[in-house]
Amino acid sequence: MIALLIAGSAASAAAFAQTPAQPSARDFTGVYFPAGFGQRRPNPLPFTPAAQALADAYAEQFRTEDDPGLYCIWPGMPRAPWGAPFAIEIFHRPHDLTIYWEGYGMYRKVYMAEHDPPEPILPTAMGHSLARWEGDALVIETTHLKAYPYMNRFPTTSEAHVLERMWLEEREVDGEARKYLVDEITVTDPKLYTEPVRSSAEAVYRPDLNILEYTCSTSLWEEYLEERGLALPDVDALPESSSAAD
Repeated sequence: MIALLIAGSAASAAAFAQTPAQPSARDFTGVYFPAGFGQRRPNPLPFTPAAQALADAYAEQFRTEDDPGLYCIWPGMPRAPWGAPFAIEIFHRPHDLTIYWEGYGMYRKVYMAEHDPPEPILPTAMGHSLARWEGDALVIETTHLKAYPYMNRFPTTSEAHVLERMWLEEREVDGEARKYLVDEITVTDPKLYTEPVRSSAEAVYRPDLNILEYTCSTSLWEEYLEERGLALPDVDALPESSSAAD
């Protein structure tokens, strides 16, 4: 019996030590690390007049140390991929993707549209994401987002719509073939912006990394705001701009 246990343990250790398979064109499973975030276009953000007034008032009241990230407020979509210096793990199945960020312990579910996805229930930081394939690019549309009213970052209202095109690329870096996950992002939010805002983000495949625990509490941020006498702007109360582009 002891010999069988030893043999079994040795086999398990050998299997664990094997290098994970490279992700295929239509399977993003694996651990990645952020490799760059493209500049948003246009820059500066194309605020509507009402949104610009909120941004100006925010700049007068809030200081650099009032940043919500210091208090573990999830950046959520569309700010999440892949800018923070923490690993990301993706579990890709035929009917969905589960994405887990080490930073802030963020979690996102992306449902394939043709696999009877669930209906959205409540607005969330990551929203409700439906995907479809166009060739080897995964096209994701996200709605039902919670308002993100931090005007010195990349604010969005609960009417924001996020369109992503995500695919894998193989590149040679220092003589070594590396896999990159590329994400092109277009955000439409007529209450805040006069035209769509575009950006891009990349992450490199890193099977040598492990996801660590990152714990947070939003109550720290809420207590801090109360102590400072600060009230976040109600971005959802903004009027919808009639000049917003499709």
